[in-house]
Amino acid sequence: MAYQVRWQLVGRSGQPLDSGYLGDGIGGYRDAVVAVVEFLRLYPEVSHCSTENYWLARRSCEADLAVWVWIERHETEEQTGAGRAWMFSREATDQVATSVTN
Repeated sequence: MAYQVRWQLVGRSGQPLDSGYLGDGIGGYRDAVVAVVEFLRLYPEVSHCSTENYWLARRSCEADLAVWVWIERHETEEQTGAGRAWMFSREATDQVATSVTN
């Protein structure tokens, strides 16, 4: 099983401004968490929502921009018998919807 670390830049209104991935597919969950921790070192304001499993980072509590970061699981062709496709976890999907509405 492979993992992908995604990020999304949002404005104060929750409007998505940009998004992307940290690196290429990551082999293990632990390696994905290491990538997240390394990325978040740049941000002094970081919180983690364990219920929905995402991180929210800002340069300061007054910042107009925030970065949402989450880990997605990817099932490989060998495991499913299907073509490669990124499988979004329910938590990641819910998090994106929440970030747009907040």
